[in-house]
Amino acid sequence: MTNYVQALSGLTDDELLEVRARERTFDGAYWRSALSAFGSGVIILRVFTSEFYKIGLVYIAMGIGMLVLGTLRRRSFGRDLDLSIPFKTSGNFTVATTLVVLPAYGFLLAFMLSL
Repeated sequence: MTNYVQALSGLTDDELLEVRARERTFDGAYWRSALSAFGSGVIILRVFTSEFYKIGLVYIAMGIGMLVLGTLRRRSFGRDLDLSIPFKTSGNFTVATTLVVLPAYGFLLAFMLSL
């Protein structure tokens, strides 16, 4: 956290505005996705009959995966601000998101076709 504060202390107002915009856009996207998946899963578990429970559980598992990715992404955000470390794109997080979401959609498709 200290490195994060030190990195922010030398920035201009325009650069701070850019940092806040990045946090809202990139970090917030993982959290919003996790919350929407959790919400969908809970609604399915509470409202629909037991034959839909598997679908609700898939959404909850996807929400947990997105929550873990959001936490890891938030931890790496301080490194994005450190100018002494070479810039690296977030390709690893894109691959990890694909590894969470693609199987979830596959299970959802299989469960819906079995209804």
